[in-house]
Amino acid sequence: MTRGRKPLIALGEAEVIGRTRGCVLPTPGRREDHFDLILFLELLTIFIRVKRSVTHISDPKEILAMYQREIIRMRKVSLTGVVARELWVRSPRGSWQFFRILADRIVEIRRDGTIIIGVDHSLADLGPEVKVVHEGVSPKLRR
Repeated sequence: MTRGRKPLIALGEAEVIGRTRGCVLPTPGRREDHFDLILFLELLTIFIRVKRSVTHISDPKEILAMYQREIIRMRKVSLTGVVARELWVRSPRGSWQFFRILADRIVEIRRDGTIIIGVDHSLADLGPEVKVVHEGVSPKLRR
C-alpha cells in the first residue's frame, strides 16, 4: 500500500477500463476527494477510488486492512438504487482487482462489474459491522 503520490499510471488505466463500462468523469484530484472517478452507466452511478498495491490481494480480509481509511471515507456516500461505490486496486505487475463497497460488506467483482461467487468472511467493526466477501456472495447485490 502506498500513501505517497497519486497513482497516475493506475488512474489512466482505470479511465480506460471504466470507458468499457460507461461514461467516465475524473474528479479534480484534490487530497480531500473521496473518489478518483465517477462512472455513469445507464441505470447506475459508481463512485470509484483507485489504489495501488505492492502485492496481489489473495485474502479479501487484506483489502480492509490495507485500505481501511479509504473504505471509511467511501462509505460517506449513501447507497441508493442508483449509486454504488467501488475500490479498484492495481498490482505492480499491472493486474487489477475490483471490489464493490456495500453497506455491510465488501464484494469482489469482475472488471465488468459482475459479482464473483465465493465465501463470506466476517470482520471487526469499521463503524457498523463490515464483512468482506471473497469473490461475492450471490449474483444479486445487497444494500
